[in-house]
Amino acid sequence: MSLFFQRLAGHGYVCAHRGARSIAPENTLMALDEARGCGADLWETDIQLTADGEIVLFHDQTLERTTNVAELEVFRDRHPWDLSQFSLNDLRTLNAGEWFLKTDPFGTLAKGDISRENYAPIRQQKIPLLRDILVYCRSFDFPVNLEIKDQSERFKVPEIAIKLLALISELNVSDLVLISSFNHNYLRQIKSLDGKITTAALVEKHHPDNLIEYLRGLNVEAYHPDWRIVTTDLIRDLNQAGMRVNLWTVNEMDKAREFMNAGVTFVCTDWPQKLVNSHSA
Repeated sequence: MSLFFQRLAGHGYVCAHRGARSIAPENTLMALDEARGCGADLWETDIQLTADGEIVLFHDQTLERTTNVAELEVFRDRHPWDLSQFSLNDLRTLNAGEWFLKTDPFGTLAKGDISRENYAPIRQQKIPLLRDILVYCRSFDFPVNLEIKDQSERFKVPEIAIKLLALISELNVSDLVLISSFNHNYLRQIKSLDGKITTAALVEKHHPDNLIEYLRGLNVEAYHPDWRIVTTDLIRDLNQAGMRVNLWTVNEMDKAREFMNAGVTFVCTDWPQKLVNSHSA
């Protein structure tokens, strides 16, 4: 069994998708802290390379949805604000929390689910450096699923794999890290560089042909499909074949519990605070 899944040896764990993103700005240190605080067993986040080769947490290809980049005159001529064109120093000038208060993406502000005492910390959020996040995870022994976003048109495929594995080794967090991606070439590269790192294949819309054979060919330990293309029978079949199954992004609590009971190792959800309470009830 991989080091990562030695920690999650059973099934039915709760994974906070991009952190506890319904109560804090996604992929920020605050979202991570809220995920751990609400009782999630692990969290999921997205990683990308900056123009100067640093690894940061961010989901979208462009910066405007979850930062104030469009409001800053200094970056006005850099539309469409592709993250890969920005240096780490550029990114550090951006606010990654104010948008959450302005848009209330999950309606949690309107419902009063977020204390007004948290508004000031929300406004202070920045795009995190992966190094800082992994130090946090090591300090609190908190597992993380790192999704490598596809930047293959901008960077050579091995570049992020090499940098990521070097960082994981330096910080001694290989037991805490699961690496996933929709770009399965990244997973192949990871395994070619370090066969002990735990990896998972992300898919949406449809399953690869000859699924179990395909996954074994990738040498992954887990399969991460969109929950909408999954049945409980498929979960059981994959488990019997020795393949872990983890689903994204399940926000219906009844459906999440159904999958948990069917044998998924973990369910990613935008509402970890609800699923933790629902699952333990």
